[in-house]
Amino acid sequence: MSVAGPAAPPTSPASAAIAELRSAAERGDADAVAALLAPGVVFHSPMTTRARFEGKAEVAALHRDIFAVLEVLDTTDPLELGDTRAFTFRARVRGVEGEAVLLARFDDQGQIVEITIFARPLPTLATLFAALPPRVSARRRGRMRGAIAAILTRPLAVVLRTADRFVPWFL
Repeated sequence: MSVAGPAAPPTSPASAAIAELRSAAERGDADAVAALLAPGVVFHSPMTTRARFEGKAEVAALHRDIFAVLEVLDTTDPLELGDTRAFTFRARVRGVEGEAVLLARFDDQGQIVEITIFARPLPTLATLFAALPPRVSARRRGRMRGAIAAILTRPLAVVLRTADRFVPWFL
């Protein structure tokens, strides 16, 4: 006679991978994220539809940049439907707290084939916009383009953080 409890529910490859992705994100481990990516993965930016990141090497490098600017990332339990998983997370960028939803689609082997991020509030997204593109530009296009990206994006972050403080007073 066995005294073992009920059998554990089967875990799909996507469910196991999303648990690994959450853990890697909380640790800021881009190499662990890279291990979960399909060769043709596509990352859709929360900041613009004009930039797409494609391929395992590029999306892994992007995660190194992301983890370099995010502080204290904390995730929630995932939601799942078919081949898609989603979880929310909170993080700070240059001391500005925000929250986001990560939506990931998986193949049959549990590899991530597509990632889309939705983020809020706007001042946090603007601060991320000021912090991340200069790093990515410098890595992909050289230090001069990174500096230009910083000059172009920094004022937007300042304006939106300032507006966020004062606009509620008018509402």
